Amino acid sequence: MMRVLFVSDLTLERNKVGGAQLSNSFIVERGKQLGHEIVEHDYESSIVDFLSTYDLLISSNLEVISNRSPEKLNFILKHPNHVRIEHDSCSYLQQETRKSLFKSSKKNFFLSKYHISFFRELYGDFFENIEIVYDPIDTDIFSLKDTPKIYDVVYCGYIHPLKGSDNLIKFARNNPDRTLDVFGWSSTQSPDDLKKYFQTKSNINYRGVVEHEEIASVFQQSKALFHNPLVREPFCRMVAEALLCGVEELIGDKNKIGSYLEFQDVGYENFKDGCKNATTKFWDKVSS
Repeated sequence: MMRVLFVSDLTLERNKVGGAQLSNSFIVERGKQLGHEIVEHDYESSIVDFLSTYDLLISSNLEVISNRSPEKLNFILKHPNHVRIEHDSCSYLQQETRKSLFKSSKKNFFLSKYHISFFRELYGDFFENIEIVYDPIDTDIFSLKDTPKIYDVVYCGYIHPLKGSDNLIKFARNNPDRTLDVFGWSSTQSPDDLKKYFQTKSNINYRGVVEHEEIASVFQQSKALFHNPLVREPFCRMVAEALLCGVEELIGDKNKIGSYLEFQDVGYENFKDGCKNATTKFWDKVSS
């Protein structure tokens, strides 16, 4: 049993729809099941947390923490047993700080082979002690099911220009014969604003926000998923969940979506196993 400090900008409590927060919560839950005592620290937590003794420090997203409380980042860099879970591109850090963060870590967890490949392309080949662990997904819920396909093209997630919202509008405009159903949320627009915005497009239906588990039913009844982001996707939970539910057509730039590339590389069953057992693999690797 270990005493663990888990440091990330946001917890699932603060951001119930965040993919990174959901993945981290699964890891924390599995760690507690294994008997570990885990203290979760976010950007509003007191620095007093760092003054206790921990057997293990896990760091995740640190953009807000590094900007508002750089002294916390110094504690992380000095911890003798620190492991890193990278969810994004870590572009918010200066190169030397980024290098120090990853080189100080005993293990560096990335979400896909594509994820580590673009890190090396962007930042250099200094990453060591690498482990590839997928985003954990409940494959009992996100699974194949023989249901009628009532949706043509769907998008289920965060609605933002960097996530390709403008590309979605462009696709709808250029493909009037296809109908898009959008399930999602925005940090800058209310559900009512989003509904008004999408209502101006005759072949887009805005369905609002639904519970995460309900998305499985949407995917199981969908022919295609649209996702054409401007940013590189290290994994992309939305795409992974759609693939596990049997969505056959992905519309977008497939070459910058880590989960799609992994799925094509390893096949359905191996991909499913990697998502199902991700938290177990994580803690096994931490302990080895």
